[in-house]
Amino acid sequence: ASGGMGPTEFPQPFIKNYALSTSVQPLGVKTGALRAPSSNAFAFVIQSFIDELAHEAGKDPVAFRLAMLDNGAPAPAGNVQAGFDADRMKGVVKAVAERSGWGKRTMAKGTALGIGMHFSHRGYFAEVAEVSVDAAKKVRINKVWVVGDVGSQIINPSGAENLSQGAVIDGLSEMMSQKITVEKGKVVQSNYHQHGMVRMAQAPPEIDIHYLKTNFSPTGIGEPALPPVLPAVANAIFSASGKRVRSLPLADAGYSWA
Repeated sequence: ASGGMGPTEFPQPFIKNYALSTSVQPLGVKTGALRAPSSNAFAFVIQSFIDELAHEAGKDPVAFRLAMLDNGAPAPAGNVQAGFDADRMKGVVKAVAERSGWGKRTMAKGTALGIGMHFSHRGYFAEVAEVSVDAAKKVRINKVWVVGDVGSQIINPSGAENLSQGAVIDGLSEMMSQKITVEKGKVVQSNYHQHGMVRMAQAPPEIDIHYLKTNFSPTGIGEPALPPVLPAVANAIFSASGKRVRSLPLADAGYSWA
């Protein structure tokens, strides 16, 4: 429970042997808000590892995820409080694969698609990133597709689009260069020159947003749209370059924006 993952959440009910351990210690440094904080870590680690398993098994990453989702018992119909609903997640995975042309397009050398999915804050999101990376580890995000299932009604469509696009940009900033380090009880990073934000020239030219309308009570959008973009980009980097990213930020492994 201290890790923020309930027993009904993916991937616990979908694989035979699963253990989650946490080691939590008191922090003597003040902390502030972060968008979908624990969900970012879970999505990056779990979805990156699932991608590794898919490649090792010689399976398509989308098909591999859909097969995993078929292994769990569905959540009770119409109950957003009942935990992870595999059918809702399959819906967004299939939709984002279709919208991105997954498996149907020929990619240039050094360019690939990657996928990530995550359920958090009652929202189901799957995202595909088209990423180019060169031998110098210069990264360019060409496009991101986002599909979400947040229930039966979106009252403000333009606001919903803005929230998901902003979540992607926020996630890309975190992914590339944001971290906080503490030395002698003091935070090292004093401002954004040490805690980089994505600039307009580095942002993807297009972020395609689509929401599935389902017969569930409406839920939030602002946080659950962020976590899947982290593994989507990391998995695309692997497909494009053969190099697996296992920790963030990417800058620590020598990556930078093209």
